[in-house]
Amino acid sequence: MKLIPAYKFLMYPVARTFRLALLLLVAIVVGCGKPDKKFVIAVSQCSEDVWRDKLNEELKTGEYLNDSIMVKLASSNDDNVLQNKQINQFVDEGVDLLIVSPNQLSAISKAVERAYDRGIPVILYDRKTNSDKYTAFIGCDNYVIGKSMGTFIAQQLHGKGRIVEIRGSEGSSPAIERHRGFMDAVKHYPDIHLVASEGGDWKEESGIKAMKRILQQTQDLDYVFAHNDRLAWGAYVAARQMGVNRNYKYTGVDGMATEGGGLELVRDGVFEASYLYPTKGDEVIALALKILNHQPYQRDNYLSSSIITKANAELTLMEARDAERQTHKLRTLHHQVDKYLSDYNAQKVLLMSLGLFLLVCIIAATLIFRSYIVKTRLNEKLANANDELKRMNGELEDKNDELKRLNDEVMELTHSRLVFFTNISHELRTPLTLIADPVEMLLDDHNIKGRSRELLGMVKRNALALQQLVGSILDFRKIQNGKMTLTLNRFNIVEAMTLWVDDFRLTAERKNIQLHFNTEGFKASPTIIADKEKVARIVFNLLSNALKYTPSGGNIFVSLCDAETPDALRIDVKDTGKGIAREEITQVFERFFQAQGAASGTGIGLALVKSFVELHHGEVWVESESGKGADFIVVLPLTQEGEVEPEESEGNIAVDESSMQYIDDGDKLQGKVQQLVNPDTDRPTLLIIDDNNDIRQYERTLLQDDYFVLEAADGKEGLDVAIKEVPDLVVCDVMMPVMDGLEFTERLKTNTATSHIPVIMLTAKNLEEQRAEGYEHGADSYITKPFHSKVLLARINNLLKQRRLLKSLFKDITQADEQTIDQSSMDDRDKQFMKQLHHIIQSNLSRSEFGVEDIGREIGLSRVQLYRKVKAMTGSSVVDLMRKARLYKAKRLLESRSMSIAEVAYEVGFSAPSYFTKCFKDEYGMLPGEVG
Repeated sequence: MKLIPAYKFLMYPVARTFRLALLLLVAIVVGCGKPDKKFVIAVSQCSEDVWRDKLNEELKTGEYLNDSIMVKLASSNDDNVLQNKQINQFVDEGVDLLIVSPNQLSAISKAVERAYDRGIPVILYDRKTNSDKYTAFIGCDNYVIGKSMGTFIAQQLHGKGRIVEIRGSEGSSPAIERHRGFMDAVKHYPDIHLVASEGGDWKEESGIKAMKRILQQTQDLDYVFAHNDRLAWGAYVAARQMGVNRNYKYTGVDGMATEGGGLELVRDGVFEASYLYPTKGDEVIALALKILNHQPYQRDNYLSSSIITKANAELTLMEARDAERQTHKLRTLHHQVDKYLSDYNAQKVLLMSLGLFLLVCIIAATLIFRSYIVKTRLNEKLANANDELKRMNGELEDKNDELKRLNDEVMELTHSRLVFFTNISHELRTPLTLIADPVEMLLDDHNIKGRSRELLGMVKRNALALQQLVGSILDFRKIQNGKMTLTLNRFNIVEAMTLWVDDFRLTAERKNIQLHFNTEGFKASPTIIADKEKVARIVFNLLSNALKYTPSGGNIFVSLCDAETPDALRIDVKDTGKGIAREEITQVFERFFQAQGAASGTGIGLALVKSFVELHHGEVWVESESGKGADFIVVLPLTQEGEVEPEESEGNIAVDESSMQYIDDGDKLQGKVQQLVNPDTDRPTLLIIDDNNDIRQYERTLLQDDYFVLEAADGKEGLDVAIKEVPDLVVCDVMMPVMDGLEFTERLKTNTATSHIPVIMLTAKNLEEQRAEGYEHGADSYITKPFHSKVLLARINNLLKQRRLLKSLFKDITQADEQTIDQSSMDDRDKQFMKQLHHIIQSNLSRSEFGVEDIGREIGLSRVQLYRKVKAMTGSSVVDLMRKARLYKAKRLLESRSMSIAEVAYEVGFSAPSYFTKCFKDEYGMLPGEVG
């Protein structure tokens, strides 16, 4: 029975109440807040000045009047790079519409095009780019402005006079268009001369500099046409600074109503005229809303304007300032309304919060009263529960006693089994000795040669391997019983490590693995005191483990160096193999543990390493990542306490060879392809794939008299050999490093060049589900270890006999049809291949130049692969099949008597009728003319 504590029981309704109150408060705050803006309009201004400040204020006013938009402003201050960055940032933020006033014609075209391509509407204001990718344009017609001002000045001069022009920023569309319009106007007046045209950047300072350059060239002029009022004012200031006494007339563009703006200068007679260039922010907002709301709009929108002279300057100035006052009042009212709304929402939230607080107080008082009643009832239930718990504790104690008894029985049973296992290991030593010694004596007899000597060598190597395994088991049992001790020796660790590593070099070379040994980091005295035999076993076990899991072409790095702790050495054995999974690192030194995907082993070797290291009061650990190799690290003290055995003489061996790790180095030629397959050989070609050298040698000894035998040490190497040589049959182990037998078989069967090759799986796995897995991956036969040689030979013979039957069925593919192919016992891939080959040959019989290379290209095989596959499946070469198909079709054509012999020869792809006649007679034993 599960009981809920009283305080938790009481807290449930309280917690629910407070959660409800919190949700209500959030709803109130959210409901009282200001509504979210629906559309975000981003504005990118090319510069900062009074005219653009006025436009920005008008845009913000539009935001006040329409709650569905929010305006974001940015200015680049005549910096092209900054404007590009600002536009791209707006695009990345995902604004709904972009208003851009480009600094120059082409500087920001790519950024504007990027926004347009992203589906963001783009309004070009005041200026244009050199790209057609924009949604709409709004602004004055700068060409008309320039032309109007040119006509005005020419008329004021009565068609005769000298004019200078001060242009805006180079590359900006207003400057280009105003200049073009101005020049088109004055060219109609031959007595009007443009004596100078200087560039500026729209600011007063540049107008001063430009005018000074002009006055240094000539002071004989009548009119100054500046592209805006600030440039015109700068020209006026420059003339005064240089003390020019002549009264020039100045004209500009903008006609701003600000203090010191164009309208005041025209009214006061400083300027002769200015062209009114309105900002019209309200019209820009109106155009943006039409686009956002998908309403009809015009792509090009030109603002109406006019020339301002002294006659209309006063009236225009009054109207403009009156509009500014109205706008200022509107902004003030908007801010006041915002303040009132904010105060109202705050008061509303406060009142709702107070009401909610009172509600919570009432609920809390109710719950306190209720808790008193519930607490009384719970105390009664808790008393009953305590009695029940006491009863349950008594039952648990009884169960714990029972579990302890069962655990003792399991421990006793495990101990008896280990004792039995140890006794069996002891008993195995005698027969192993009786096997190893006689074999050694027989091998000393040089009269035993050939196959018999190879078999004896195999027996010897496997007897040594079994002796080593038995020794490891007995050592492990000694360690468990606490009877393992150290036999201390004084020896040179550098020399010993060099010898131990060198013992593995031949094995590493045969597996195409680079073995490196480094002692540069070892600065201590090379003479140490330790159990030399056990240190050797540590190194041998770690090196054997590294060789087992390092693929061909990999590296093993062995290093001896000083440890971080004083008076200690460090041994690293690092490989570039598949590594150890993170969750398995803590288990690798446990007895009988094998990592996932381990190819072989007993799980004792690394456990012995850990035990031997701990006997020396050292440490061992591993650093690894899956797929990145493993680094086994051993730290041992330089000396050990205890009696040191006397040093061995130079001729003696300090390490017991019978207890050393057996190194399976195999034969130098094993694991490699001894020769290329001869296409003309009559013997079938067999490929043996096994990571055990002795198994490969034994199988080769069984098969080499009747078959041409190729070998490989793992699935990857075997797949390369199979694709290159296309053998007649493969005998493959399942558990192998790099690539196992299941993956090899699946990839072999899915490759067009090798899908027809039968595969016999040879493995120690004999469960039914394991057999089923092998057949699912494409195996043709499954033999479990240990196997009898007669069974293997019989399986090979039967599979090859089946292939010979298929060859007889397709010995003449010219007479086979798709139904015959479908009814055969081949798998689907081979049936598809035969159909494809049949179709290609029949479709190209009339092409005399069509050959083997053309068929290979269409099927996707090299010439050699195509030859060997077709030869294996039909018994004929591709050339023979093409020739037979042509002659078979020729015979049918001759029987129809519809064509002459020469016409038939050309029809079936023979370039010469005489050669056709010879081939026909060789195939059918008669001349083409004798066909009835």
